Parts: sequence; structure tokens; C-alpha cells
Amino acid sequence: MKRTLIIGQIVILLIIGVKVATIGQLFEHAGFTNKMDLVRAAVASTNPQAVISTTLGDAGENNLQKERDLYALLEKRKKELDSRQESLRLEEQKLSVLKKEIQDKIDQLGIIEKRLEVKLDAEKSADAKRFKDLAKIYESAAPAKAGAMLEKLDNKTAAGITMNMKRDKAGAVLSNVNVQKVVEITKEITKSFKAEPEKK
Repeated sequence: MKRTLIIGQIVILLIIGVKVATIGQLFEHAGFTNKMDLVRAAVASTNPQAVISTTLGDAGENNLQKERDLYALLEKRKKELDSRQESLRLEEQKLSVLKKEIQDKIDQLGIIEKRLEVKLDAEKSADAKRFKDLAKIYESAAPAKAGAMLEKLDNKTAAGITMNMKRDKAGAVLSNVNVQKVVEITKEITKSFKAEPEKK
């Protein structure tokens, strides 16, 4: 009988040892560093399951807290990105409005430019007609008298009249004009010929 009792006690100690070893492996797997304190607390406690579940609960709580922190960080980052995306969308809208305003201004300037070109062409046509009419008057006058009148005009007007006169008449009138004035008229005529091709 004593023998059976001793064998029973040995079996109970072996079962306790196996349980302790299993719990140790469990805690090692869960990442606990101080296994011996946990085993001592479990053996000393009247309710070892409570000590084990409390410790495991703490480990699970730590992992859960890490996941919560990570989730909060991800949520914060998502909000920042959403805010930045909204800012970019608003900036894009502003740029689109600004682009439309600029395009409208360019279109308006194009219309004004066409109007000015038409006006300028009309003025050039009127000037050309005036110069032709004046050229006829200067051609009909005596070369000496026409030369004296031409000499008193500004260079641009004198050049415009001279260009619209017949060659031989223009030569006769210019022969009665001061040499310096003829040079200035010639420069003005040359300048107007250079300006014509550039505009076209």
C-alpha cells in the first residue's frame, strides 16, 4: 500500500512537472522573459490557472494595444493624406479658373489686336491716298517751287509724297531741294521699304 502511495505521489509530481514545463514553453513562445517567477507564482497560488490567464491576458493586452496604436497612426496618416488630397484638388480648381481667365484675356487681346490691325490698315490706306493726291499736286507745280515746298515738310511726309510721284518728276523736284534734306528723305524712304516686308 505504501508502495502504491509513493507511486501515486511520483505520478502526481511528474504531472505537475509536465504542466510546469508546458506552461514554461507557452510563456517562452509568448515572449515572457521571467518564466521562473511565473511558475513560482502558479505553484504557490491556490488557483494557478488565474495566474496563467492573467499573465497571458497582459501579453494579449500589450499586443492589442500595439495594434490599436498602429491603427490610430494609420488613421491619422490617412486623414493627413485625405487633407492633402483635398488641398491639391482645391488648388487644381483655382488653377483651372485662373487658366480660363487667362485664356479669356488672351482671346480679348486677340480681338483687340484684329481691330487695331483693321484700323491701322484703314489709316495706311488713307495715308497712301493722301500721299497720291499730294504727289499729283507736287507733280503739277514747277520743280523749283515744289522743291522749296518739299524742303519745308517733315521727312516722313516728304518721303511719302516723293514715293508716289513719277520718277522723272520726283527727280526734277528733288534736284531743287537742299542736299541734306534729300539725304534725310532718302533715309526715310529706305526705312519704310525695310519696314514693309517685316510686317508681312
